[in-house]
Order: sequence, then structure tokens, then C-alpha cells
Amino acid sequence: MTARRSIGFLLHPREGDPSPDLQAAIELAERQGFDTWTALAHPEQDVVRHRADSALLVTLGGDGTFLYGARLAAPLGIPVLGVNRGQLGFLTDIDISQLHDAVDSFIAGRHRLQRRSLLELSAPRPDQEPFRALALNEVVVKSSGVNLARIRVECDDELLGEFDADGVIIATATGSTAYALSAGGPPVDPRVRAIVVVPLAPHAVITRAVVVPEAVTVRVGVLHGRAFAAADGHVDVTLHEGMPITVQPGPELQVVQVAGSPSFLRRLREKVRFGTPLKESLEDADGHRFREQDGDRGGAA
Repeated sequence: MTARRSIGFLLHPREGDPSPDLQAAIELAERQGFDTWTALAHPEQDVVRHRADSALLVTLGGDGTFLYGARLAAPLGIPVLGVNRGQLGFLTDIDISQLHDAVDSFIAGRHRLQRRSLLELSAPRPDQEPFRALALNEVVVKSSGVNLARIRVECDDELLGEFDADGVIIATATGSTAYALSAGGPPVDPRVRAIVVVPLAPHAVITRAVVVPEAVTVRVGVLHGRAFAAADGHVDVTLHEGMPITVQPGPELQVVQVAGSPSFLRRLREKVRFGTPLKESLEDADGHRFREQDGDRGGAA
């Protein structure tokens, strides 16, 4: 088997000339005997062309660029390193200033691989092959317009529920901190082999998000109303009454993590301020700590 001796860099479409940080990383890789390539104008063709020799795909952008790179690389078995040049950067591991050191660590073997599960959406189409799409974050079935839809959800052919709702989210553990979290679902450590099913604004007395094993096959059907299904928000397909979709385990993504890559709990604290008090502790001149309360200082912390 030919050794994988190239490193690819997937750039955001608005990327101009290579930044000094990117150029330094490219030069480092080439000094170490790796070929390098960039994917910008035709990323899908570029990744497929280098499928046999790529040891690593580096995505430079925000979470959207990382999701795109993950969907391209996972079916080909290419590990991915996410570099943040966007705003939130919840999915990416390092900032652009750390790229040189991260590539050096990867080449030297000072890294670890974390497995992330993708979902595969399959929807039937009349007289055509089924519509298929991959999602690293979530598959969403959502009602069209402002009307509710009655949506039936089954897990491994067992009824989970029928919901009069705006829709339902089927999220991976990775995607549990995205749309699913904003809809009231629990954050799930991506090392946990699970998916989260979250009804969207359901009309019911008691309805909560449900966590199920990632190995299950989820079937979603629209019993009444109009709806569409989307995978990671990048593609969608119109659903008709009685037309079920299937969501099942897809390929696995290998995420490269190096020294300084944040843990899941650190991401929660720093990126979405999970568990962070609304008002921070104050400290007086003598080093005593106080808790700010309604503009006044309360008792010592």
C-alpha cells in the first residue's frame, strides 16, 4: 500500500492569498517530505483526487468549513484537523496562530485521533435513486411555513412518538451542542456513542429530548402537514405525507487533536459559557473575594 504522504488544506471560499501562518505550515510539511495541496475552487474534486495519498485534511475557517471538510473526508478515511478563522469555532480545535505547531505535532506523531459519528439521511424519490446526504451535526425534519406538522418517529421499528410540532432534530453527540442544544436538548460528550432526538416546539403536556444509542435506525414520517428534511443545513428535500425518511449511522470521522486541543467541558465553558455565573466574583484590595449582587457587594465568597 502506498504511504499517505500529502497534507491538504481546505480553505474558506472567501480566503485570499495564503496567510503567513498557513504558508509557514505548508513550508514545514514540505521540508518534512510531505506533498501539500489546497482545496478552494473545486474542493470535492480535490479531496477525491488525493484520497489515496492524504494523511491529513486541515480545514481553515469556521464551524461550517469544518462540517464541510468532515463530510468530504470521513467516507475516504482521511483524518481532519479543524483550524478556527471564524467566530464561535466550537468544532475546531486550534486557532490559526497554532497551525505551524499543530502540523509539526501531527508529523511527529504527537497527536491523538478522536472518533466522531456521522449520520446518513436517506429519502425516497419517485422513479429515482433515494436522496442521500451525510450530516456531522444533525438531520432536521421541519414543517414548511408557520403550520404544525404531525411527525411520527420510530427507533429500530419501535414507536418513539407522534408529535404535533414544528419539527424534530436527530443530532449526533457532536451536534448536540448546535441546533439541538438551542432547542432544549442536552449537551452530549462526543465520545459517547449516542444520538439525541429533540422535538421542536411540540404541542404536548410532557415532551423532552431523548438520548438513544447511535447504532439505531431512526425513521421519520410526516403524517399530516408539509415539511422538509435537511442534513447539516446544507441540503434539503421536500417531504410529503406518508413519505418516510431514514436516518442511520454513517461513516466515522477521525478528528486530529494535538496539545492544547480543548476538552468537551472546556468548550462548553468557554464557547457557550455553560455553567458560568452571570456575574463574576470581585476582589478587593486585600484579596478578599466578593460576589456582586444587584450592584452591591455581598458577603465574602
